[in-house]
Amino acid sequence: MFTDIYKILKIEKSTSGFVQKALLEAKNKDKIETVLMKYKDWYSACVSVMVGCPLDCQFCATGKMGFKRNLTPEEIVSQIKIWNNLLKPKSTQVSRVVFMGMGEPFLNWESTQKATAILNKHKDFNIKQNHITISTSGIIPGIYKFTDLKSKMNLAISLHSPFQEKREIIMPKVAKTYPLTELMKAAGHYVKTIGKKVTFEYALIYKFNDNFEDVQQLRKIFGSKLFHLNLIVLNPTGTAYKPSGMGRRLAFIKALEKAKIPYTVRRSLGREIKAACGQLATQS
Repeated sequence: MFTDIYKILKIEKSTSGFVQKALLEAKNKDKIETVLMKYKDWYSACVSVMVGCPLDCQFCATGKMGFKRNLTPEEIVSQIKIWNNLLKPKSTQVSRVVFMGMGEPFLNWESTQKATAILNKHKDFNIKQNHITISTSGIIPGIYKFTDLKSKMNLAISLHSPFQEKREIIMPKVAKTYPLTELMKAAGHYVKTIGKKVTFEYALIYKFNDNFEDVQQLRKIFGSKLFHLNLIVLNPTGTAYKPSGMGRRLAFIKALEKAKIPYTVRRSLGREIKAACGQLATQS
């Protein structure tokens, strides 16, 4: 089961050895990428749910590809199977999965949901629900459907700015369709219903979203103690947007602490092999 779905075209390793990226080819010659990350006590995989992406976020390499098609549940799960096969000699396997690769999970929700059920229940994977994270750019109907499941899976939302007008600049399709005020209501509904923390992904962009007024606005829109900011430095994807420098990052973090906004600074893994957030793309 879940074999011969992909041909492995290339596997790249980071200089640290903690990150590997695989370029996979489906039977119809469509290509996707998936990432394996090694942590102290576990392996985590970042999986794709689409060939390309229709949302055209301005700082994301996948968005530049455009959209070709959704992946099937079997094509999603097979990405984990490939990594597990490669990990067999080490007598270990993937124990955490993040749906943060190519594509928007809530725009391919039927396949994504089926894939999570397989990963959770199938003996070949046996991945706990609370070790699965679904990331969305802000598809509000998907957040409500996800909430209705009342599962233990984690929810991450790409925020990147607390201002509606700025989100429309860098995330035009999703932000104009699903306004920030409604997005925060959906996140609040999730927290109230499930009682779990929701993480907001925030890539620091030089002089765009790393200012004092951005922190003040974050304080205004964060209406729950279970709202948590996940800071990353913008990864280079060949766009006009630049990552915040160290000085601006430290000032931003200091302002977050003063405003008592809960945050985590996330390491960016695999940047040199274009395996970090926003960097996945293929030539096809």
